[in-house]
Amino acid sequence: MSSAAAAPRSESAVRVDRLVKVVVLSAVALAVLTLYLVEAYLRKTPWVFTDEIEWTQISRAINATGHPARRGQPINFKSLYAYLIAPFWWIHSTTAAYAAIKYANAVVMSLAAVPTYLLARMLVSKRTAVVVAVLAVLIPGMSYASSLIPEVLAYPWYATCSWLIVRALATRRPVAIATAAVACGVAVAVRSPQFFTVPASFLIAGAGLWVTGPRGRRMRAGWDWKDTLGAIVLLAGGLIVFNRVILQHVSEWQISTEYWKNRMVDLGLQAGLALTVGLGILPVLGGFAALRLPERRGNPTYRAFAAYLASSILCISLYTAVKAAYLSTVFGTLTEERNMIYLSPPLLLGTAMVVEARRIDWRIVAAASAFVLFLVWTKPLQLLFPYYEAPGFGILAVANRHLRWDVTDLRWALVVALAVSLGVLVLRHARAVAAGATVLCAAWMLTSEIGTTAGIVNFADRFRSFLPAHLDWIDRVTHGRGVTYVGQAIADPNGLWLTEFWNRSIKHVDSLDGTAPGPGPTGTPTLVSPDGRLTGLEDTPFIVADNGVTLQAPVVCLGCGKPTRLVLYERRGPWRLLDAEQQVWDDNWVPNWSTYTYFEPGQRGTLVVQLGRQGFNGAVPPGRATLTVGSVKVVGGFPFLGHAWTKVHAIVRNGSVQTLRIPVARTPVRVVLRFKGNGFRADAADPRHLEAQVHFSFVPAKQR
Repeated sequence: MSSAAAAPRSESAVRVDRLVKVVVLSAVALAVLTLYLVEAYLRKTPWVFTDEIEWTQISRAINATGHPARRGQPINFKSLYAYLIAPFWWIHSTTAAYAAIKYANAVVMSLAAVPTYLLARMLVSKRTAVVVAVLAVLIPGMSYASSLIPEVLAYPWYATCSWLIVRALATRRPVAIATAAVACGVAVAVRSPQFFTVPASFLIAGAGLWVTGPRGRRMRAGWDWKDTLGAIVLLAGGLIVFNRVILQHVSEWQISTEYWKNRMVDLGLQAGLALTVGLGILPVLGGFAALRLPERRGNPTYRAFAAYLASSILCISLYTAVKAAYLSTVFGTLTEERNMIYLSPPLLLGTAMVVEARRIDWRIVAAASAFVLFLVWTKPLQLLFPYYEAPGFGILAVANRHLRWDVTDLRWALVVALAVSLGVLVLRHARAVAAGATVLCAAWMLTSEIGTTAGIVNFADRFRSFLPAHLDWIDRVTHGRGVTYVGQAIADPNGLWLTEFWNRSIKHVDSLDGTAPGPGPTGTPTLVSPDGRLTGLEDTPFIVADNGVTLQAPVVCLGCGKPTRLVLYERRGPWRLLDAEQQVWDDNWVPNWSTYTYFEPGQRGTLVVQLGRQGFNGAVPPGRATLTVGSVKVVGGFPFLGHAWTKVHAIVRNGSVQTLRIPVARTPVRVVLRFKGNGFRADAADPRHLEAQVHFSFVPAKQR
């Protein structure tokens, strides 16, 4: 009777226990996802250019035409990520579409927990697998979830490939191998060329398992040292031939490996340091220690995982080093942890296996510790806020900004973290130690992730503060009809990129002086006559002009986009310039020469030139200026002085300003301003050689 009554209670207790586990897991998953949704909400605008504007252009083109393009020019396929976000541009409001993409990004990137759990479940207990899956979506690299970049899709897909590849290598079933091969092909479509490392890791791991497996041992059974040496030489020769025949045709590989080997090593190690710091050191030690766990050597799944982890570390590290070295020659010297975040899930899983292991190889732990200590004490630490390419350094930036720790303090803190990690490995069998290490690791990684995201949000807020209240003000005025941007002297293109992102009606980007930036095609209109007529502009009904470009056309919106300087014009016949300046900086200072041309023909009036040094009171001699005024001629698409009508001389004294009024009988008119000497430097931090502050204008007689 009592045993019969106990059975239902036992089943009920089991159900309650399962329900509690489901509720707890659901709460954790919801908390993690909510964190990233909130971070997505806080980010107000893109700013990681040119990456985000390029993927925006491509995805919008796919949405509109079904084919990838940048500013209307078709391009080759680049990534499935563009197709993932393309449907969101059906949303009419750019603000709503951008928000929807950010929230979708948070969900997609967080899905990396699912394949990580499935992989971990093959090697560790269910509870430990859940912990590994959660930690995999707390890494600093999750700060990319609010950006419009392929890493959002690449991170969960790499985790998926890792699970499928290890399963295929462990079971060797044809269906599993075929599934993993298909996943590798999709990986290349998700992120190319980096994810060529996925099939490469698959092949290397498979080859390693075959060589060390029963068939490989049987093949080597009768070998002596000469046979072994011959096999090594043959393998080396094959790699050399592959390098010469295949890899040397890849410019990035060829340039980096031929000319920048030292830079490859240095920048590759810097990226490894950033990953190590971001993960909290322990997962790196544990990941390397997991490569040799004696008690699991007979387990096919473990052998498959160890082979894949080793090959992944090799391929990802090599790719990162090559890319960083190449970028240093064409763009900038960067710490490219961004390309190594994909190693995080298998390293975390390896650490979990080490914590559960009865014995570990302390020789590997010692070697890994020495390597980490070498990185910590010899490689530079990036403390920028944020350093987008290496979010792992986020925790160091937090300590530097809020605790005022300098580089030496941070290095010692990392040494202490290394010592604590070694202590965890020594005492790993104590439940309290394992639980505490898990909490500390999660807190460490989240600190980096949140710190980096805070920096990203701060940058976005600063960019947003310079934008109009209505971000899509051009779309509102043009109602989606085509607009061409025309500017000049574009030294900082961020304003242009932001305007292009928020206003989908901007179809083309041109500049009068060839300074228009990519990504995508740009144009340079050609001046063909002294009346200001331009050719080479796209046939759009509107032009938005920037940085002093003024046109002979009706102004549709002047100041609508405050605080920007953009002016929106509507087409009325051929596009013509109204006036143009040369060598006048944004603060109105000019060097030893400058020009101004007024193109609209048939005008009589006054050329007004304000000339002075009201912004400078230093001890330098006054400037001696000569203004030559005359007609306009066009040669090779550029305006030049034709017949000189008059010359005016002026003395420009420090701390003063004067206004020169020069009568003009008939336009077009051009003035050339020249100074004797090479100018002066107003400040040691300003590299420019200055002469005067100038403002040109032409006042028609009817407006006097």
